[in-house]
Amino acid sequence: MKEKGTKKEIIAVCLLVLSLVLIAIGTTFAFFQYSKQGTTVNKLESGTLTFIYDENRKEKNGVSLTNAFPMSDTDGVKQTGTGFFEFQVRSEAKGASIYYEIYLTKDNNSTLPEYAVKTYLTEVSDTGTETGVSNLFTSEAINLYSELGESKVPSLLKQEVIGKTLYQGSVSEEEITKTFRYRMWIDNDANQVRGGEWIHNYKTFSVKVNVYAQNNSILGPTDPAEICNDSNVNEPKLIDGMIPVYYDYEEGNWKKANANTANWYNYCNQEWANAVTIGLDEDGGTTQREEYQKAAPDTPIDIDDINTMWVWIPRYEYNYVSIKNAGGEKSECLLGVAPYECYLNPGEIEINFINGTSKQESDPTNYKMHPAFTFGEDELTGFWYGKFETSTSTACSSVSDCNVTTLKPKIIPSAPSWRYIQVANAFTISRMMEKEYAATYGFDGDEIDTHMSKNSEWASVAYLSQSQYGKYGNDGEEVYINNCSRYITGIAGDTADAKSSADTCNTNTYETVAGQKASTTGNITGVYDMSGGDDEYVMGALTDGNDKPRSGYDALSNSGFNGVLDNGGSVTGQRELPEEKYYDLYANTASASACNDQVCYGHALSETPGWYGGVYTFVNSTSPWFRRGGHCESGANASVFASYNAYGRVSNYLSFRLVLAPIGL
Repeated sequence: MKEKGTKKEIIAVCLLVLSLVLIAIGTTFAFFQYSKQGTTVNKLESGTLTFIYDENRKEKNGVSLTNAFPMSDTDGVKQTGTGFFEFQVRSEAKGASIYYEIYLTKDNNSTLPEYAVKTYLTEVSDTGTETGVSNLFTSEAINLYSELGESKVPSLLKQEVIGKTLYQGSVSEEEITKTFRYRMWIDNDANQVRGGEWIHNYKTFSVKVNVYAQNNSILGPTDPAEICNDSNVNEPKLIDGMIPVYYDYEEGNWKKANANTANWYNYCNQEWANAVTIGLDEDGGTTQREEYQKAAPDTPIDIDDINTMWVWIPRYEYNYVSIKNAGGEKSECLLGVAPYECYLNPGEIEINFINGTSKQESDPTNYKMHPAFTFGEDELTGFWYGKFETSTSTACSSVSDCNVTTLKPKIIPSAPSWRYIQVANAFTISRMMEKEYAATYGFDGDEIDTHMSKNSEWASVAYLSQSQYGKYGNDGEEVYINNCSRYITGIAGDTADAKSSADTCNTNTYETVAGQKASTTGNITGVYDMSGGDDEYVMGALTDGNDKPRSGYDALSNSGFNGVLDNGGSVTGQRELPEEKYYDLYANTASASACNDQVCYGHALSETPGWYGGVYTFVNSTSPWFRRGGHCESGANASVFASYNAYGRVSNYLSFRLVLAPIGL
């Protein structure tokens, strides 16, 4: 019995663990395993109240399915023998009512997504007839785990777990016995195969069946529609050379994560998945990298051994109809007429994560699939975005030193960003990472594509930051500017619009509380330098009228790609333009119809002009290349949504961002 003022509570909890252990054996999809904890009967008494939860209803009670696979609901409800867990709730109420709830809690080590697991609770009559217990929100007895409402009981008990309500009931002035059976199985639709292998191989899902009772009514569960749901987040695709990492805030260092556990990332908590690559030894060998790759999870990783850091951006759709309401109803804002007066405090961009590579929107009337996840003929489950602006293996500070392809890119904090480089050379060096320089990072070029960020890819990160899964969902604030006047990566200003300063270069580094304000999540797991730092060139340009990007302004001020110039001439003898999948092309300077005669949906242009007061300018024939974010001196004009135009030439305040797209995984 617990005493809380005058209220008496009777509690029985955590009496059974149901485990689904999925193991690949040839083409076999799954193997189920059962384990149990607790005693045969748990009984708690309080004066006139007695409540009993009996888990040992039959010999070898529990769920145990061998060599099972995704099954239909028809087959799932018929599971017998060890295919269900039977338990009984008995009450001997004398003068008072007892209110109780049956709820599930998922083991933290579960890796099978909630949307792949079906649940089914029945009440059994004295004659053995079973009646399904309907979910409050779906009115159905068979539900996906993700469709169950979130129980209020764990918070009542001050438990740091999430519970899912199966049933709520009460007894009064009588002796009562109720028998229940619980079943769960893998949804028949969770049968996707990739590369000849089931995508859910080697995954587990374990729950505890709990019963809680008290002599006051229990609040109903929270509607799952009101709960942040990231169960459709596509699993980050780690390629050769990558190591999953998490940050240990207590010890102040990065550690190797276990990619098979759920605590590597949590997008509902604005914790995005991070991964790193390890540089070569001082003598150019790979021993250092191999030691980290073989190391156990939780092994610290020295920041000085890291040469690139990446953040996973999962495939999603966004509400393109309501996006204008996030910033206000002013029609001139949508057209970009008055960008400095509009959208100073935009609201949430509504996002739904998309499992797999489906191109079907959940609600085509209101949602669009974000275009960044279509890469040529490939549909991506997500991609890795450079955590910081690109820096160099050897520091450079002039055109002659920096506008070259002999330096190897790095993506690390507290380093000078790579400036003084033309668009064409920045793009070329990004492609060399998977080819000529692949050994530097341990990459396998057959399964990845490294390239310079397109404008749409930049926008996908900006939109995610403005959702419940990004900084907007964390603290509701704008991503802070990197105002470091020395162009150091991962720095934050003291305010979102702080003026340029040298002081913050040393005090507000990326791992500090102040520095994390400049992350797209408001914590260390996000992407940095997207507001301020350097302006960043992106692969997005105005068409030359023949479905190719313009090169630039004149023979001296251009991107370094062959192509048409504003003065009527053209650039020849330089770098050839890459395949179309590597750039976004804009048809004209009328931003409301620049993408195939329509709004550039998903490009953070005509949908979000002037958000947070950021500058909004569009490409034109004189300055045909986009640059994003603003730089350290931009102050209030900087923003993750800020857009500028440029010639494409070298500049002391322009850098670029790298992307790694897993292909065929």
